[in-house]
Amino acid sequence: MQATTGIKACLQSKLWGAFNWCAFLKCIDTLQAPIELSMLSNENNLHLETEMTNVIEFLSLRRSVTAKTMAVGNVDPSHLDQILAVGIRVPDHGALKPWRLVVISGAARARLDSEIIHAEFTASNPNAKPEVEEIEKGRLQRADVVVAVLSTPVEHPKIDVWEMQLSAGAVCTTLLYAAQSFGYAAQWLTEWYAYSDRMLTELGGRPGLDRIAGFIYIGEKIKPPIERTRPDPDKVITRL
Repeated sequence: MQATTGIKACLQSKLWGAFNWCAFLKCIDTLQAPIELSMLSNENNLHLETEMTNVIEFLSLRRSVTAKTMAVGNVDPSHLDQILAVGIRVPDHGALKPWRLVVISGAARARLDSEIIHAEFTASNPNAKPEVEEIEKGRLQRADVVVAVLSTPVEHPKIDVWEMQLSAGAVCTTLLYAAQSFGYAAQWLTEWYAYSDRMLTELGGRPGLDRIAGFIYIGEKIKPPIERTRPDPDKVITRL
């Protein structure tokens, strides 16, 4: 009965209009038992089947917008809160929470661009062309919000660090999907400064132990993204 109640509450909450990844996951999270469509009314059954179809359509059609082609835009704070909350709902063996999120917005973007990215780049590339140097001055300012995801593994007698790192990657993916479900342009990037110890330290990481799994850029979509060639399932999937 709890599953029925949870689904009905979701269906009646008006979260089930245009597909929204954050709303979908919040609704699913209320369920305490497997979904049985036969337990629902015909109307709610239809709504649920439609939304399940919307999930597959979203995952099949979603596309990243590159940071260099998005506009800065303006991310709604309430949307950002939902994106972050959903982003940490990922597979996490042992519930170790081996990751940390750092939200970079406002003046912090320009400060990190100047003090770390541009400073390190010019120190390593003293003869760089002016136009290349200009790019390094504004890396984090290409989007309204950039979320840095740090992989912060902990010692555990049974769980390997590799599994913890994979969980951090899952955070990156889920943040990306959540942002895109709101209609924002979003991209998961590393770029050279993801491997900078200065950047890692500034974000609260421990060089030699932690790593930057990626930066999730969230901005405004100004034109439809171009679809790229996708893998042929027959060439990458083996069925035993």
